[in-house]
Amino acid sequence: MKICIVGGGSAGWMTATTLSNLLDCENITLIESPNTPTSGVGESTHRRFTAWLELLDIKGEEFLKETGGSIKHSIKFTNFLKKDSGSFHYPFGEPHFESSLAWMCIEEGRFTHNDYAKQINPLAVVADMGKVDWTADLSFHLDAVKFAQYLRKNHCEDVDYISADVVGFEESEKGIESLTLDDGSTVTADLFVDCTGFSSLLLGQYLKEPFVPYDNILPNDTAWATQVPYTDKEKELVAYTECTAIENGWVWNIPLWDKVGTGYVYSSKHVSDEDAKQELIKQLESRGYDISECEFKKLPMKIGRYERSFVKNVVAIGLSAGFIEPLESNGLFTVHENLIDLWKTLRRGVPSQYMKDAYNAGTSYNFDEFAEFVAIHYVFTQRDDTQYWRDLMNKDYDIVGDKNYDKYGMLAYTREMYQHNEFRYPDRGFHYIASGMNVSAYTAPKNNPNQMPICEMKRREWEDWIGENLPTVYESLIKDIHGE
Repeated sequence: MKICIVGGGSAGWMTATTLSNLLDCENITLIESPNTPTSGVGESTHRRFTAWLELLDIKGEEFLKETGGSIKHSIKFTNFLKKDSGSFHYPFGEPHFESSLAWMCIEEGRFTHNDYAKQINPLAVVADMGKVDWTADLSFHLDAVKFAQYLRKNHCEDVDYISADVVGFEESEKGIESLTLDDGSTVTADLFVDCTGFSSLLLGQYLKEPFVPYDNILPNDTAWATQVPYTDKEKELVAYTECTAIENGWVWNIPLWDKVGTGYVYSSKHVSDEDAKQELIKQLESRGYDISECEFKKLPMKIGRYERSFVKNVVAIGLSAGFIEPLESNGLFTVHENLIDLWKTLRRGVPSQYMKDAYNAGTSYNFDEFAEFVAIHYVFTQRDDTQYWRDLMNKDYDIVGDKNYDKYGMLAYTREMYQHNEFRYPDRGFHYIASGMNVSAYTAPKNNPNQMPICEMKRREWEDWIGENLPTVYESLIKDIHGE
């Protein structure tokens, strides 16, 4: 089977790495436009990213150095509930106590809903203390441009590379017969992989696959992005991504090795691009960052997915298939998860129509349920300080329909709160988000009240042990990765 990948960046080179190393192909070609700008503002990855690395036998320590990366144990959310409501964590790993015990302590006033994760999961404490534990669940922050370059250099030796623009195509019953490049040459393949970003050149423009927007549940459509220098690297290099809600959206902070990747995700319906840029600048300056040499890049976002990702002999990976918005690190998440599913679909060779349909059903389901999970971060808000947040407070979400999601989806959250009266899936993140937003599913305690002091004592034990035994992120990276 001959495969042609159109587009580079993280999606293109992750696709090339996956397919060239896991499939027995006649030939794999990657076509990358020399006129497409790149932006290394920083990427935050999901914990399943490590499963993709292991599948490709990529060593985390190896690529961290070349990608300017750092460690991630958690996501920290600030002021999503109210304007000055404080911060809470959504950590990786399994909780050590039942949610009901933590909520008993909250109701007793022993700690607040913001401390929920730190009372049941020691990784939340590790992250909050600025420490790192290599033996625990973790993922990474990385520079997206350096990541793509690393994959090309180290894991795509057998991939043919063409630097050119695709300017046309020939279509047949099987889909795309050939692509025409700007130098007049043509490229044929059995399978074309669209990694052209939001333009979705092959799937959206050439094959005209219909697009399904998510603007009915997700408010944001634009971002400003930049990088800022550290003011105190040893302190600011933490093992979590921070998301801070401000006037018309939220600001991300991703600590890389050399700089901090940051940006503002906002709704263009509520604020102009220039005003949004000034809101971001104000936020960065309030944190003490020097922005005098920062370059700000505006990133329009196409929020939603295509009805099908795999159409005839074209499959889209990355932004060309769909995008939810950057919250919860779902950008690269959909890339590596869809690539693993694509490998399963192609491992026997050219797939049957059923296999394509099965792939489409799975990817569409995953996109939809993740979009509703991201929406949960907004639907629980009680902010009313701007029109943006008032609109989210008063938005009518259709959660009654024919959806029958189990672990994710708005209907599933409704069942957890009002029918099951408990957080049923501690391995999933809903209970961290809900509790951080001061929402509890419990109507009656399930644990003996005498256990509450045990919960508090264990938290103090975690803090003492972590403080004495674990290095800071800076200490670990400079010693174990950079060898200084």
